[in-house]
Amino acid sequence: MPSKATEQSPLVAAPVLSDTCPHDVGAYGSSLLFSWLTPLLDLGNQRPLQFNDLYQLNPTDRATNVDATFQRFWAIEAASPSPRMWRAVLRAFGGPFLIAGLLKVLHIGSQFVGPLLIKSIVAYLSDPDATLLEGFVYAGAIFVAGVLQSFALRQYYFKCYEVGLRLRTAVVMSVYQKLTNLMSLDAQRLQTLPNYAHAAWFTIVQVSVAFYLMYVQLGVAFAAGIAITLLLLPISSAISRAMRSLQTPLMHVKDVRLKVIFEVLSGIKVLKLQAWEPSYLERILSIRSDELRQLRSYVFAKSYAGVVFNAVPSIVTVVSFAAFVYLGNTLDVGTALTSVALFEILRSPLNNVPEAMNGVVEGFVSFGRLEDFYGRPERVPVTHGALASPGIELADAAFTYAGSEAPALAHLSARWGMNHVVAVVGAVGSGKSSLLHGLLGNVPCTQGHVHLRGSIAYVGQQPFIQNATLRDNITFGLPFDARKYKHAVAVSSLQADLAVLPGGDLTEIGEKGINLSGGQRTRVALARAVYMDADVYLLDDPLAAVDAHVGADIFNQCIGTALKGKLVVLVTNALQFLRDVDSIVVMANGAIVETGPYAAFVAAPDAHPVLSAMLASIQSAPDDATDASMVPSITAEQAKRSAAISSDTTTRGNLIADEDRAVGNVPWATYKAWLTSCGGYSVALGICLLFAFAQATQVSSTLWLSYWSMHADPTNQASYLLVFVGLNLLASAFVLLRSIGFYMAGLRGSKALFESVVATVLRAPMQFFDTTPLGRVMNRLSKDVYTVDESIPYNASFLLSSLMTLLSALTMTLLVTPLFGLALLPLTLQRMDATSRSPVYALLTETLDGLATIRASNVQASFLARQAYLLDRNQRAYYLSFSAECWLGLRVECIGALAAATAVLLAVLSPHSAAFASVAGVSLSYSFNVAQVLNWTVRFLAIVQTQMVSVERLDAYQNLATEAAWTTSTPPPQSWPRLGRVVFENVDLRYRDGLPRVLRTLSFALRPNEKVGVVGRTGAGKSSLVVALMRLVELSGGRILLDGVDIAQIGLHELRGKIAIIPQDPRAHLEIASLDDVVDERGLNFSVGERQLLCIARALLKKAKLILMDEATASIDPSTDRRIQESIRTEFVDCTTLTIAHRINTILDCDRVLVMDQGAAAEFDAPSELLKNPHGLFTNLVDHWRESDDC
Repeated sequence: MPSKATEQSPLVAAPVLSDTCPHDVGAYGSSLLFSWLTPLLDLGNQRPLQFNDLYQLNPTDRATNVDATFQRFWAIEAASPSPRMWRAVLRAFGGPFLIAGLLKVLHIGSQFVGPLLIKSIVAYLSDPDATLLEGFVYAGAIFVAGVLQSFALRQYYFKCYEVGLRLRTAVVMSVYQKLTNLMSLDAQRLQTLPNYAHAAWFTIVQVSVAFYLMYVQLGVAFAAGIAITLLLLPISSAISRAMRSLQTPLMHVKDVRLKVIFEVLSGIKVLKLQAWEPSYLERILSIRSDELRQLRSYVFAKSYAGVVFNAVPSIVTVVSFAAFVYLGNTLDVGTALTSVALFEILRSPLNNVPEAMNGVVEGFVSFGRLEDFYGRPERVPVTHGALASPGIELADAAFTYAGSEAPALAHLSARWGMNHVVAVVGAVGSGKSSLLHGLLGNVPCTQGHVHLRGSIAYVGQQPFIQNATLRDNITFGLPFDARKYKHAVAVSSLQADLAVLPGGDLTEIGEKGINLSGGQRTRVALARAVYMDADVYLLDDPLAAVDAHVGADIFNQCIGTALKGKLVVLVTNALQFLRDVDSIVVMANGAIVETGPYAAFVAAPDAHPVLSAMLASIQSAPDDATDASMVPSITAEQAKRSAAISSDTTTRGNLIADEDRAVGNVPWATYKAWLTSCGGYSVALGICLLFAFAQATQVSSTLWLSYWSMHADPTNQASYLLVFVGLNLLASAFVLLRSIGFYMAGLRGSKALFESVVATVLRAPMQFFDTTPLGRVMNRLSKDVYTVDESIPYNASFLLSSLMTLLSALTMTLLVTPLFGLALLPLTLQRMDATSRSPVYALLTETLDGLATIRASNVQASFLARQAYLLDRNQRAYYLSFSAECWLGLRVECIGALAAATAVLLAVLSPHSAAFASVAGVSLSYSFNVAQVLNWTVRFLAIVQTQMVSVERLDAYQNLATEAAWTTSTPPPQSWPRLGRVVFENVDLRYRDGLPRVLRTLSFALRPNEKVGVVGRTGAGKSSLVVALMRLVELSGGRILLDGVDIAQIGLHELRGKIAIIPQDPRAHLEIASLDDVVDERGLNFSVGERQLLCIARALLKKAKLILMDEATASIDPSTDRRIQESIRTEFVDCTTLTIAHRINTILDCDRVLVMDQGAAAEFDAPSELLKNPHGLFTNLVDHWRESDDC
């Protein structure tokens, strides 16, 4: 196994990280100025950055260390009577969090220096005899305060980001260990919580200091402003409650949408086969409509909150000035402008209140969800008990699934030791698989006891296959041992498969083994189990997925020989092997009803009625079957075909490509796509005008205040006050309109984009799903959709507002200091964050699929190490992106501080007068805001550009290649097909360019109403017939006719809607509308056999003329299988059926049998005719089955 993990490698023993990290690059001064990042940014200016260019995380920020710290404090908190996650988080990461608070205090203090100096500067500029030295002191004070403010703010943000990074890491790692779906959204929200948590207190501090200084300026008149503020508090409280009440249902509907999308994408093949895409698209969009309705209410509340808090400073200003005038005071320029500057300081924290409230509310909602999850009972492992050696003991054990009151299994008693093979048999739904899960500890034992000693290897009914090479799937994190590996491959009958795979055992296997047949997946899982060399083997019906002769080979070579001396518990419906096991357990209705050795059952059949009835249901082979002795000639024939296939094979074994990551700036086409979906340029222009009008009215109110203070007649103060009030009211109205307008346009764009992306993804060909991990698609439909839904409208709104404020500040500054100028060049790193996030969630999806195998194999630590590696890889990009933001912000703010000091200096050097002082005061009050507004503009410009990557990624999915049209303008007649005649003419099929053909010049015909069975070795191309007929992959050559119609010339749904299929991978639905019984996600509350029964029922309901059955009864016991076959013969008598089967007995009564071998039709005739050829492939298959079944 490779020593160094790659993105596709399944496991890592110990990822080797470089020692180069930010703490090692520079001294303390470098950390203070973030100059350690400068070389990396210079490199990024020269060429696109790659992951190997990035610094590693500091040791304290790496996933394993963060997780260990959090788990230590959570263990302490969990032991308390009422554990709270936030307390554990505060104890674990509280140090940097408190330091960030102290830095924020320093930032707030330096923020008030400028407003407090305005009155002195105006007085200075009014005095023609003032000295230059005094003016230079004012300019220097403004500069020093600005630089100090910037240093404190950037270090504050850096500390908050760092704590947020650790918080997200702790949540992702701890949730991964318990495995749920709370990783993405809740972890993301908690990552931003540290800043919002500080905002909750520093807003109060800022407001309190500003209020005190307002009192110094206006005296008791400011009490009126405080009174108004107190009167507005109930409104603030009501808004907070409303936002909290809207947040919970919004989160719920998001979870529902993601769950449905995950289920749909997990079963996309079946959806396509059944032509269900429109129905499920409608279901997803219906849930999405509910989500948007909740989101619309939420953003309306957010808009109203923003207006209220934005208007508070204006209201306080108006009321305070009115009281000041009413008390007989005259409003001078210095007092007015200082008061306005303080009101502007108030505006920022009060504007941030809704976001901070929202962030804290969301954070504590996430805390609550995580606390609820952490509080759930841990999985209790099965203990050794009194067992002194490897074995299993059940004593009156009952097993009950979580959430169920009635036990699934009850009164189970048994004891098995080493060198023992136990066969567990029973009807569908009798509890066979549940017994294995009970032994694994996945289903809790609620009565009696269960003990198991020894290492475990588990092969599930649906084998767990990773997106990795075939070799890595077999070794499963263990060191590579060539001898053991060769032995495991041999006894699992995989040698022939390795010979035809493009890259041999280094061929990359797609997610969930998508590019392997069902039998191949099972044999890979068996090889993995053999390679593990465990003590106890729990095998859940592995023989159902393979042909009779392969099953016999596996039973003899693998179970009978390779696992000799082990304890093997084999769930099986292959009753022909029961004579070769040591004991038999018969289950019915969740209980063991019969048990004993095979000889006892044969000697006293009346004493064992259940098993006797099962044995009697097996159909015997025909008498004219000949002896199997023709293996050499068959092998020669297969070798001949292998040689032909090898000419198609390339050396390429990779299947999953790395996720595309665009470089450079986000292209204009992405912005255009978003603007178009939001309503086009006219809507964008209208919203920009609203922002411009809002800013213009705010500037006008300040200019009017200056004019008022210079020209107002003391006897006519009221008229000036009324104009001032009117301008502020108008500004608030424009703020409300711009906020609602922007959010509504954003939701319109998000709705259109989501609908287009989901529709396109559902129409994507199977090749897309074969080569794209599910986690990657889910990341785009969760994280990126959330960004487009909420983050982009919010941040783009702030960007426009900041741009307008910056424009007005620069304009006002240039009125007095026309020499003032500024240049800016932002840079971003966060595309890497987006692309490296997908593998984190892909691993979670993969882990959930293979949870039973991972736990049974005891490789949780390896998977956790893999998760830590992927998470650190993602956090490296995130850490450097927020560091770059701080690097840029510090420099931009220092430029802004220099600009403000320059403005003061230029004013000092100008001729002094009272008139000049009035205009200069307004100009300087705006220049003091240049640094802050410039920083916010740059910051939100970078944020919006970064978040537009989500639009770019979703837009890429809008442009995916799609399947052929679902319908055509000239569909076949409604009565088509009337006969069910199928003709294959020289059909070639390959799943992707560069892969070998799976069907090769295949020609045969099915007569109307004919019953045709298809047999062949696993991987021979049997299931590829279904792929070709249903056009899951378009043909490489030739054509297929159904009742004379070339199926390539009609719509996909016009074809698929007319064919009933019972697929190899069942899904538990009778029809879209469902029945009364609840079907859990992916039908996991039904056994595989029960799901296959439901799929058969679904086919019966469809009443199609052509029926395709792909190993439809592979996981069903023989008795039920016999009844199903009788029903099929009765119900489908007027249909053409194509039955792909491993059980030879299920197709012996077919009209004809098609024998597939390496993608070609090796034999095709009536069973009786094929059996006349003693050297035939079919004869060989029947003989193998007859030998194994001769009991």
